[in-house]
Amino acid sequence: MTKKRFGKSSASLLNQKKSFFSENKHHVKKQRKIAQLYKKQPKRICCVNCNKKLRLIPDFVKDSIGYIICENCHHLNGEYEKTDELCDALYAENSGEEYAENYHSKDVEAYNYRTASIYIPKAEFLHTSLKEKNINPHDLDYFDFGAGSGYFVSALKKIGLKNLTGTDVSKYQVEFGNAMIGENILSTHTVEETTSIIRNISSKVVSMVDVLEHLKSPRDVLLELKNNKHVDFLFVSVPTFSLSVYLEMISPDVFHRQLDGDHTHLFTKKSLSYLFKDFSFDILAEWWFGTDIVDLFRHISVLMEKIQCSKKLMDLWKKDFIPIIDGMQLEIDKNQFSSQVHMILKRVK
Repeated sequence: MTKKRFGKSSASLLNQKKSFFSENKHHVKKQRKIAQLYKKQPKRICCVNCNKKLRLIPDFVKDSIGYIICENCHHLNGEYEKTDELCDALYAENSGEEYAENYHSKDVEAYNYRTASIYIPKAEFLHTSLKEKNINPHDLDYFDFGAGSGYFVSALKKIGLKNLTGTDVSKYQVEFGNAMIGENILSTHTVEETTSIIRNISSKVVSMVDVLEHLKSPRDVLLELKNNKHVDFLFVSVPTFSLSVYLEMISPDVFHRQLDGDHTHLFTKKSLSYLFKDFSFDILAEWWFGTDIVDLFRHISVLMEKIQCSKKLMDLWKKDFIPIIDGMQLEIDKNQFSSQVHMILKRVK
C-alpha cells in the first residue's frame, strides 16, 4: 500500500524567495531569455513522458510557447525539444555559475539554513518511509544524481546516513557544495555522460531531487535505472501541472516559477503513474505539497505594486493573507493538485 503525505509549512519559502517579489522584472527578463533559446530548438513530435505522438495544436500558449497535454498519458509538454545544446547552455555554461544563482547561499550559515529548512524534511521523509517498509536506511548507500550544490547530500549526512556520493554538470555548484559540506563527495559529469553515469551507479538508493524535469530524456534515464541491478530504490521530486500554471497563463508580466525557463514540461498524477509503471517501479510513498498559494500571494502582490497601491494596503494584504496560506495550500495538496510531489519508488526485479 502506498503511503501518502500532504502539506508543508510555507514559512521557509517566503523567507528564502523574497527576490521573486522584489526583483520580479529581473526574473521575468531571465525567463524570457531562456524562452527565446528554447524556441530555437526543433519542434517536439512525441510526448517526453510516454513517447506517443502529440497533437499539433497547443492547449494553451504562454510566453509565446505552446503547451500540449498528451492524450495518452496526460503529461504536459512544451512544443519544442530539450536538446543537449539547450541543457549545456542552461546548466553548464560558464561552469554553471549563472544557473546556480537560483540555489546559491552566501555563506555556511545560509547554506545550513537552506539545508535544514528545505532539504532535511525531504531526507527525513525518505528515511521514515524506508523504515516503515522494514528497510534500515543505515544499511544502504546513496547516490544523488543532479546534486547541484549538495543540499540533499548534506541533509542525508546531517540525519546520520553514510556512504553518500553525488554528481552534477555544474562545476561551480559542485565546488561550492564540497566546500560547504567539508569533504569532496560531489563530482562533475557532462550532459552527454548522463546515461553512462546512471548505467554505472553501484548504490542501492538513487535520488533525483528536482532533476527528472531537467533531463533531455527522462525515459532514457529510467530505462538505465530499470536495468541497473545495483539500484533498489529511487527518490524523486518533480514539478507538476497545478494551480500555479493557471495563474501564469493570466499573468504574463509576473515571473513564471512553475512552467517556463528550464521547466519545459510538467508531470501530472496520471503521467507519473504511467511512467513508473512503464519502467517497472512500484510507488512506495508520496508526499504532495506545493507553493501554489504562495504563488497566488506573489502574483497579487506584484500586480498590486504595479498599479501603485498604497503601503498601507500592501501591509494589510500581507497581514490578512499570509496566515491562511498553509490552510489553503493543504486543501490543494490533499487533492494532489499541488505544484510538487516527492515519490519513493522500488525497482521491480
